[in-house]
Amino acid sequence: MMTQLRTQMKWIFVVLTVAFLGTIIFSWGMGGFKDRGEAGMIGEIDGHKITPEDFNDIVRFETEKAEQQSEEDLDEQKRKKIREDAWNNEIERILKLNDARKLGVKVSKYEIAHYVENYPPQEVQDAEVFQRDGRFDPSAYREYLQTSQAVPYLIRIEPQIRSFLFDQKLNFHVMQSADVSIEEVRDEYISQAVTGKLRFIPIVNDHFEVDSSEVAEEMLRRYYKLFANRFKKYPQARFAFVKFKTVPTAEDSQDVEHDAEELLKDIANGVDFSELAQNYSEDKTTSRGGGDLGWISRGSMSNDFMDAALEAQAGDIVGPVLTRKGYHVISIEDRRVEDGDDEVKAKHILLKIGPSADTRDQVYTDSYNFAQDVEEADFLTVADEYGYSVDTTESFSEAGYIKGIGRMRMAAEFCFNNTVGAVSGVYPVPEGYVVFKIVEITEEGLKPFEDARTTIYRSISKILQKNKAWDKAAELADRIETVEDMERVADEAGFMVYVTEDSLKPTGKLPADLKRDKEFLQQAFRLEAGSDPEIVQTKLGCYITYIENKSAWNEEEFLIFHSSIYQSLISRKRDQTVRNWIRELRIAADINDYRYMHFRDF
Repeated sequence: MMTQLRTQMKWIFVVLTVAFLGTIIFSWGMGGFKDRGEAGMIGEIDGHKITPEDFNDIVRFETEKAEQQSEEDLDEQKRKKIREDAWNNEIERILKLNDARKLGVKVSKYEIAHYVENYPPQEVQDAEVFQRDGRFDPSAYREYLQTSQAVPYLIRIEPQIRSFLFDQKLNFHVMQSADVSIEEVRDEYISQAVTGKLRFIPIVNDHFEVDSSEVAEEMLRRYYKLFANRFKKYPQARFAFVKFKTVPTAEDSQDVEHDAEELLKDIANGVDFSELAQNYSEDKTTSRGGGDLGWISRGSMSNDFMDAALEAQAGDIVGPVLTRKGYHVISIEDRRVEDGDDEVKAKHILLKIGPSADTRDQVYTDSYNFAQDVEEADFLTVADEYGYSVDTTESFSEAGYIKGIGRMRMAAEFCFNNTVGAVSGVYPVPEGYVVFKIVEITEEGLKPFEDARTTIYRSISKILQKNKAWDKAAELADRIETVEDMERVADEAGFMVYVTEDSLKPTGKLPADLKRDKEFLQQAFRLEAGSDPEIVQTKLGCYITYIENKSAWNEEEFLIFHSSIYQSLISRKRDQTVRNWIRELRIAADINDYRYMHFRDF
């Protein structure tokens, strides 16, 4: 048994590490970016320094795990996402540890030992060395834990188990603040089990117009002062840039055409077409099926493709055929006429035309040389000497989305951690590379009143519309003495009466010509059936509402489902509580992000 254990130890280590680290919760990157960081640091989280070595270890582990789980090689976008997730996960881990110390949450060595002994991962339970008669044998596993061979295993997994248990205890501690009232359980039961029939007159806010004379200057300025936080202007930056595009050259196109001709030679020499398609075709939707397109006719593929395919005979190999997607090698397997249209049964191999490695290297070299030159000379002057076009971005925030370029987080961090006039190195963008110079940085402040005037006017107009809707609803409600009056009063005032089906639920839908208003249905079902019409007000407007009938409250059924409804609601509330807690930790944290000094990924 020990020999078997030794041979499988490396595998067990990998399985356990992946299993336990996989429990770390992913988050949704928040937090600010501060001043220039200490040289060599990836970042600082509430004073905790993250070194490049530590960060690269985390990224390497997550990359290896992703590669094991993926059937295909990871592209650059997926690798960037792994780095971003690693950063966010590390922030969350550190903030949780800090908060746990304040809350007094700890994990003892006895708890770790208990977990190791009693809760091995499923992959370990499935290991042959721990099987007896096809089932996991806990005694064999515990026997192994008592041997010296288990020491490296325990040393390796102890930090992961400690982190896992710590996370569980901390989340449990935070979840205790979540609670669900009997009213919430009752409302949830009503939404699932109760049906009814409504008669109502909708008086929506948008029905009422607001004249500019109703919104006085004093109202606008008072709103601006009372709600100043709504007009907060976050730091903005702009930069001038030169873009170096990696586009395929004529030589690149010729190389791809040559590759297609080589495939034709291979096919002529007897190499299986389907095998070549699986290995070389860049049409991902058909390559796994050997390039099979099935029966195709005009309209199925591009005109250039179909012209070549329809001129061929069954058994022909056609190509290279150039389309906007690239070069195609086409195998015609059969022909037929279907409903008067010529069709062919075909396979194809697609070779896309893209910039070669040499082309990309040359473009990068050009951008790098330009970046070196502008370090010692004027940006515009050097660009003019090279004949490069210089563009300027619109203002952008620390979030990093730059109109006309896309998302460039690292470039944005560079701008907000440097001064006007600073020149970047080479930064990648989807089309190639950019080199830029910071031309403007505006500090945080309030948007000027005149710039906010239009927004304030709209906000006040909505308030006035809401008031007008309520006044009109109150006027009509005063004229309705019985439910029979609803039709007459609504018709006289130019409104409509809507009547729903008997089976309407609080989670149901209003008639198609009305906007969805979940809040209205929830409030309406709280009314008593047969009582006088009442006004229900929501964000969208007012509803003069009468409940014609409502299914009887089933107290016995409610008691039966009370427990399951409660468990569902408390689970949701606990999850939300944990998410809110983590979000608040990140907002309050002092997060210094220096990744822009190490990575150029946007």
